[in-house]
Amino acid sequence: MEMQVKKILSEQFGYSEFRQGQEAAVSAVLAQRDALVVMPTGAGKSLCYQLPALALPGLTIVVSPLIALMQDQVSVLVARNIPATFINSTLSTNESVARLAAARSGEIKLLYVAPERFYDQAFMRGLQEVTVSLFAVDEAHCISEWGHDFRPSYLRLKDVLQTLHRPPVLALTATATPDVRRDIIASLDLKDPAVIVTGFDRPNVTYGAIRATPTEKIEHAVRLVREISGPAIIYAGTRDAVDTMREVLAVNDISVTAYHAGIDKADREVSQQQFMEGKTRVMVATNAFGLGIDKPDVRLIVHMDLPGTLEAYYQEAGRAGRDGKPSYAVLLHHPSDRYLREFFLEGENPSPAFIRAVYGSLVRQIGDVIKTTYAEILAATGMKAPEMAVSTALKALEHAGYIERPRESASAAGVQLLQPLAEVDAAINRRARVQRAVWEALRDRYGKALEVGVRFSPEEIVRSADFSREGLSRSLKALTERGLLAYAPPYRGQEIKILNRVMPEALALRWELLREKRRHDEQKLNLMEGYAHAVACRRAFILRYLGDTVANERCFGCDNCGAR
Repeated sequence: MEMQVKKILSEQFGYSEFRQGQEAAVSAVLAQRDALVVMPTGAGKSLCYQLPALALPGLTIVVSPLIALMQDQVSVLVARNIPATFINSTLSTNESVARLAAARSGEIKLLYVAPERFYDQAFMRGLQEVTVSLFAVDEAHCISEWGHDFRPSYLRLKDVLQTLHRPPVLALTATATPDVRRDIIASLDLKDPAVIVTGFDRPNVTYGAIRATPTEKIEHAVRLVREISGPAIIYAGTRDAVDTMREVLAVNDISVTAYHAGIDKADREVSQQQFMEGKTRVMVATNAFGLGIDKPDVRLIVHMDLPGTLEAYYQEAGRAGRDGKPSYAVLLHHPSDRYLREFFLEGENPSPAFIRAVYGSLVRQIGDVIKTTYAEILAATGMKAPEMAVSTALKALEHAGYIERPRESASAAGVQLLQPLAEVDAAINRRARVQRAVWEALRDRYGKALEVGVRFSPEEIVRSADFSREGLSRSLKALTERGLLAYAPPYRGQEIKILNRVMPEALALRWELLREKRRHDEQKLNLMEGYAHAVACRRAFILRYLGDTVANERCFGCDNCGAR
């Protein structure tokens, strides 16, 4: 087996040697052991499951939290002629069924799915017919309530593993304190796992922090971008701050693009692609950008505001210098940053009264499956809070088993012809170029099934077409107005299933644990402030927090220690 693995490493991935920790992780998996792998960003975690996936006889399932992340990884694997695919909400039902069938027949070796996919009973029934040789959980810190990115859907994975006859489990993350590591092991019920921690240090990254007023922050950011050549990512805490920084850089003739949740999804994708391909030099973004982004030559990361935790900061700073060349991570901070972080802290730790109000707004509605938005839920509570607090309250209710959110973040669109296929085809003028292109894309893909109605992913249609997401939507709306078809755009809210109806006052949540989490988050924010104001080695400050007890007193790679 060892010779086979070495051969796959060389022939399929183009490497002559393993990186630190990879061989130990692969050996554990091939020996049918559970394993927890903690490696810094850019250290090659994905190879720890991709390589054994090709050596093992059955299917490897990879749980990945973001649709864009799994699609990017699959694209890279397919380009290497490795049989991999994903199943997520960007696909139509027919496409999902076809991909699962390919996995059952042995045509696929790596299947990427979001954790929410396991809510789908038809999908679970199909998986039970597959021999699963390895179950890999990427971004495994998402399972920990003490981590910086807790997701309740990860908590279902332990039950999913039993349904799949408990294959070996490989959990992977880049940022996990000792507490979070213990939580991952317990929550996934890892059996005598091999724990592989390669260290967190990124010696090629120089760290610095500058106290500055809001105006001075902008001046420092422009100066840093000018002084440090190469691609840069600038993180800002709000959408308005992102837009302002983008405008300032553009005025200064610096090639720049932006990314935040207020920008249309198609435009965000264009911005990301331009940055990844080097067509723009600087990306200004909220923390919505970056997870799974594999751009090795980022030379500079600037934070315009204080992050909420050291884990989040180190993960974002770790996007610099993945190619091992000298790079820089600079935090610009001011005491007033604390107010923004406390606003987010309130959203991440709503009061028991608010959680009860959110639940009450749901159970007052008719039916057990509710489609709604955060804004609608917040309005129904009659309380003042950030919309983020609604999301956190729903997580708490889901964790306690009162609700379930079975759909992934994106939802499908629907279209049904109101006239026979041939008549619709004849009615769409070829001079209406975009309408015609949209129609032909749907007709060629679905044929007569359109007459009874189909659900489809706009992203999947646009990906292989020469029209935009807006062009698709606009054309289908125009054809609906002409009476040729009925179009239902994707629903952009939440689909919530109520599992347990009680009076809001009778909710039995772990209230003391929620209060403890708030205290924990406040302590983390205090530590983040401590990093900003530190006078000793910044690298050692972070590494010791993450559990690296052998960090040197001086690194000669931060502003407090001096240059190397």
